[in-house]
Amino acid sequence: MKKFNIGTLLLIGFLINSDSQMALAKNNTNQRVPFLEQLMTHSLKHYEVQNIKLENDSGFHRVFSINDGYQERVLRKVVYWLNNSSRVNGTSEVSLQKPSNKLTLKTANDEVITIEPAYKCVFENKRKTCAAKDGELIISKNSHKVQIKSQSLFDWLIVGWRKELNGPTKEELLEEALFTRYLYTLGPSYSDFFMCPKIKIEPIDGDTRRHLIFASALNYSGHHDGDFDRLTFSVRDSNLEGLQVTNEKIKKHISDKGSQNQCQTFD
Repeated sequence: MKKFNIGTLLLIGFLINSDSQMALAKNNTNQRVPFLEQLMTHSLKHYEVQNIKLENDSGFHRVFSINDGYQERVLRKVVYWLNNSSRVNGTSEVSLQKPSNKLTLKTANDEVITIEPAYKCVFENKRKTCAAKDGELIISKNSHKVQIKSQSLFDWLIVGWRKELNGPTKEELLEEALFTRYLYTLGPSYSDFFMCPKIKIEPIDGDTRRHLIFASALNYSGHHDGDFDRLTFSVRDSNLEGLQVTNEKIKKHISDKGSQNQCQTFD
């Protein structure tokens, strides 16, 4: 009878454990609620969206991915609008074969969803004329269609997506630079809190040489599973007394609404 050494047994155990983890991950993916069901219950999660592609009938297109920190905010915004949309029932609006603008959304569960304006069509003198119905959209998955109303998402689909920035503004860069400077004073145990930093600055007693800073950010590791923690702290910044950090707090497992408010204010 052959004998197995300890290294062989450890290798077998590692392979079995890896297979189990892969099977568990696959089961978790398969157990995700379908997109349209989440839409109806207003429970969509932005981190379950892999990317969205926008295109118009002029051939212009853009792609926003969950893997890009700044593009992720666009995904958050779109999901926020979808979750705050209302269902439109009993209408005669239709989708066109070649809409003026179309959004294609791919989920982590490999669902492909299309979003396009809803059109109202009329026949006059044997001619069919169609015009987009303001504020209304048709969401499709294969042959299943749902019509919703969201003025913000409609306006963004028609025009806004082409104006999205490819990176941070100068104000955001300055805010990130200041936040990083102050975060460094807290020590390495807080180094994961650099996602969606926000800073509010007030002069102390009207003295522009001394400032009170209120800072906050999310932990980056929460980006992978959607379970964010939020760090807040205050800083007294004076050219006479240096930096004094106080009131550092970490709030665990903040809500989806809390993380959305931290990262961006939506219409």
